[in-house]
Amino acid sequence: MRSPKPTAAALHQTPGPFAPEPRRASLHPAPKILRAILAACAFLPLHPAHLGAAEAPHVSLDEKHRAFLKDYCVECHNADKQKGKLRLDSVAFTLNSVQSADLWQRVLHQVNSGEMPPDDAKQPERGAKTDFLDALSGTLMAARRNLADVGGNITMRRLNRREYRNTIRALLGVETDVRDLPADGGADTFDTVGASLFLSPDQFEQYLLLGRRALDEHFARWVPASAPIPVEPAKANPSAKPAPANRVEGEARTPGLQRELTRMHEDHAKYALWQANGSKTEDLAKFGCRKDLDAAKFVEYCWQINHEWYERYLARPEVQTGMFLDNTVNFNETFVIDLPTEMAPGDYVFHVRIGRVPDMPAERAFVSFLQASPLDKSDLTFLASRHVTADIQQPEILQFPFRILPGGARKFIFMEKRPLKGVGISLGGFTRMIKDPKQRDPVLWIDWIEWHKADTSPSVSPIVFDRTGDISEKEHARAIFRAFALRAFRGQQPTTAFIDKLTALFASRRAAGDSFENALKEPLSVVLASPRFLYLAEPGVEKKPRPLTDTEFATRLSYFLWSAPPDETLLSLAQKNALHDPSVLAREVDRMIADPKADEFVSGFVHQWLGMDRLDFFQFDPRKFRDFDESTRAAARTEVFETFAYLLRNNRSLSQLLKSDTVVINALLARYYGIEDVSGDAFRPVRVAEGSPRGGLLGMAAVLAMGSNGERSSPVERGAWVLRKLLNEPPPAAPPNVPMITRLNGQALTTRERLLAHQEEPQCASCHRKIDPIGFGLENFDAAGKWREEDSFQATDPAGKPIPRGLKKWKIDPVAAFHKGPEFQSYFEMRDIVAGKAPAFARGFTEQLIAYSLGRPFGFTDEELARSILQQAQGKNFALREFVHALVASKEFRLK
Repeated sequence: MRSPKPTAAALHQTPGPFAPEPRRASLHPAPKILRAILAACAFLPLHPAHLGAAEAPHVSLDEKHRAFLKDYCVECHNADKQKGKLRLDSVAFTLNSVQSADLWQRVLHQVNSGEMPPDDAKQPERGAKTDFLDALSGTLMAARRNLADVGGNITMRRLNRREYRNTIRALLGVETDVRDLPADGGADTFDTVGASLFLSPDQFEQYLLLGRRALDEHFARWVPASAPIPVEPAKANPSAKPAPANRVEGEARTPGLQRELTRMHEDHAKYALWQANGSKTEDLAKFGCRKDLDAAKFVEYCWQINHEWYERYLARPEVQTGMFLDNTVNFNETFVIDLPTEMAPGDYVFHVRIGRVPDMPAERAFVSFLQASPLDKSDLTFLASRHVTADIQQPEILQFPFRILPGGARKFIFMEKRPLKGVGISLGGFTRMIKDPKQRDPVLWIDWIEWHKADTSPSVSPIVFDRTGDISEKEHARAIFRAFALRAFRGQQPTTAFIDKLTALFASRRAAGDSFENALKEPLSVVLASPRFLYLAEPGVEKKPRPLTDTEFATRLSYFLWSAPPDETLLSLAQKNALHDPSVLAREVDRMIADPKADEFVSGFVHQWLGMDRLDFFQFDPRKFRDFDESTRAAARTEVFETFAYLLRNNRSLSQLLKSDTVVINALLARYYGIEDVSGDAFRPVRVAEGSPRGGLLGMAAVLAMGSNGERSSPVERGAWVLRKLLNEPPPAAPPNVPMITRLNGQALTTRERLLAHQEEPQCASCHRKIDPIGFGLENFDAAGKWREEDSFQATDPAGKPIPRGLKKWKIDPVAAFHKGPEFQSYFEMRDIVAGKAPAFARGFTEQLIAYSLGRPFGFTDEELARSILQQAQGKNFALREFVHALVASKEFRLK
C-alpha cells in the first residue's frame, strides 16, 4: 500500500494532494517557437556569485600547534585510517575557504567536548589542550569575520515538487501530479537546498506539458468559452449536466445497483443460500450462480469452513437494506465503488450513512477510505479514516472528500480499519487470522453512499478577464499575458520582449483557427515553463551578496513558511517597502503562521528534519501488530506534525517536544495509546495522566516505529535517532565490513545480550557504547510503539525456521547509562535526562531551520546567526515562534 506524502493539520482528512495514479501522456518535443521564446526572453542573468563563494583573505593557525595534532590525533586520522573521514596529518593551517574553516570547526568541537582523543588513547595535558583550544577558537573567529562577506551564498534554485504543486494551485486553483518532475534534493539534505535541485534543458518540456494540463483544467472549470462548440447529444459529458446526487444503496431501494455484498464476491452469499436450500446442483442457476462453477469444490473449501458465519450474516435483518463491513464473510470486508470514467476532473465528496453495532470493541469503530490505482487494482492508496460514533439504529452521515485528476483513479474502497498487506494477509487471510468470535462479528453497517461535486467556486481569479474599452483582441491577449506573468513571476515585472513573443505566438495560433481561449493556452504554458517561474530567482550582477528587494524578500518568506508564492497582502506590503519595518514583519510572520498554508512548512520541514521517511520503509507484521495498519500509521505521522503546529501557533516551548503533559491526538490514536474519553477525527490537545509514557517525541508511535524493522524494536536505530535529532550529537557512519548482528540468529538471546555481543567487536564498541544505552531506555515500547513489560525472541536456523527450544522470553530491563553521563533506571528517568538537554536540542533545531529556510546546508559562516537566534529564543524559554522571528529578521535572511 502506498501512503500519501505527509501533510499537516489533518490533511489526511481533507481533499489534499492524495497522489493518485493518472495515466502519463508521452512527452513531445516543444515546437521551435516555444524553445526560442524560452531561450531568448526567459532566462535570468547569472553571475558566479550565485554559484559559490570566492576565496577569502588568509587566516592561519600557528604551525607550532601541528605538534598537538601529531601527538594526539594523527594516529587515527592519517592517510591510511582517516577515521570519521577526517585526515589531519597533512591538513592545511590556512583557513581561506568555508570548507577549510568548517573542517577546523569540527576539530574544535570534538576536542572541546572530550570526544577526542578517545578514552583508550593518550590524553593531552590540561595546559596543552587549553592552549590549543584557545588558539584555534581565536583563529576561527578571525576566519569567520573574513569569510562572512564571501561565504553562505544562496544558490539560485528551482521550485521543488511541493512548491511547484502549491504554486500551480495558487495561480490556477487546480491540482497537479508532480511525479514526472525531476527528483528533489539529495541524501541528507532538505528539498529546499538549491545545490541539489538539478534541472536539465530537456526537462523544460515536462513543465510545458504539465503547465498545459493545468491550464486546460483551469479553463474548463472557470473560463467560459466565447463561442460554444456544438456537441452531439450522444457524446455530451454527463457530468456537465445538472443531476441529482449519485447514490449506492441496498437492492431493496434501488434495483440494479450494488447489493449489500460487493458485486465481485456476491457468489459466496448465493452459494450459502443454495446450500441452505438442499444443495441440489441443478438448482444453482435458481440462486444466481454461474453454471460453470464447481459447487462441490466451493462447498469443501468455503462452506464447510464458514457456513455458520454466512448463515449468521444472512440472518441479520439489516442486510435487507444495507451492508455490513464484515469479518464474517471472507470477501465482504470492503465496499467498492467504481465511478464513471467520464467523470470530469475536480473535487468531489462521498456522503456515507453509517452506524456501529452496540457493545462491540471500541477499537473497531473506524472506517478506512482508500483509492485503487487505475493501472493496478491491488495498488491501494490510503486516503482517510473516520471514527464512527453513531449507533446502527440512528446512523450518522460522514463525509469523505476526494479528488479526480485527468486520467486518475476512479475506484474507491470503504472498509473497516485493518491491515491490508503483510505475512498471512491475502483474500480472506485476515479473516482466518481472527479467532475471537466477537472480533469476527460485524461492527460497521452502511445504509447508503452518495457522491457529488464539491464546491467548485474558484479559489483564484480566472486568468481571462473581460475586454474593456475598444482595445483589439490582440491587445486584450497581451494584457492577459502581462497580468498572468506578473503573478507567475511573483511580483517581478516581465520584460517587454517576453510579452511580445507571447503575443506573437497567440496571433499565430489564432491565425491557425484556434478559438480565443485556446490560442491563449500555449503562450500561458510558456510562462509556466519559464525559468522566471520555475526558479526562485533573485537576479543581479553583484560579486558579493546584496540585500534583497522587498518583493524578493516577500517571495523568500512565503516559500519558507508556506512553500507557496506570496499572497496579495504580502506583495502589497512589499511594494510599499513596509517589510523593512520590524513591527510589520513580525505581524506578517504571525499572520502567515496562523494561516492554514503554514501546514506546508510544518509537514515539509518536520518530515525531513526528523527523518520521517523511515516510517514507510517497513510493512508491519499484522499477526503481531494488527492495530498498526495504514490508518494508524497515517494518524501517528499526523500526530508529529500536529504537535509541532500546536506548539508553533501557540508559541509554546520547543522543549515540549522532549517532554510534555499534553499530547495532540484524535480518537484513533487515543484508542491505540489507551487514553480514555477522546472521540472524533480532529486532532486536539489532550492532557495525559501523571506517569504516562506519552507526551513528547519519545512517546510518539511514529518515532518509535521508525526505530524498528516492522518485526522487532531496534535499540540501535532508536538510540542513534535520539543522538542525531534530540541531542545534536550525531554518531559517525558505521565503518565498512561491520559484522552483522544476524550472525546471532541461531542463539536464544535477549536484545541486550545480542547487542552486548555485537559490541565485542572493537570497531563497533566506540559508537555503540553511546547509542545502545539510549535504545535500551526505549525498550518498553514494542516495534509499533505500544507499551510492554515483556519481550521474546525466537531463534531460527539458517533457513529461517524456528529452532526447537529456541524461544526466549524476558522482562524488559531499561536500566542503562549515558556515555560519560548519568545512569537511569527506567524510560521515565531517561526521558527526563533528555529533556534536561533542551539547549542542545534547540541548537540542532536552529541549524536545521537555517538550512531549510536559506536553501543551503548549515555551514561555518552561519555560527553567528545560529548563536543570535538561540539567544533570542532562549530568552523566551525557547518559544517556537521566536526561532522563526529571529531568523527572518536577520541580515542573513535578507541577503541574496
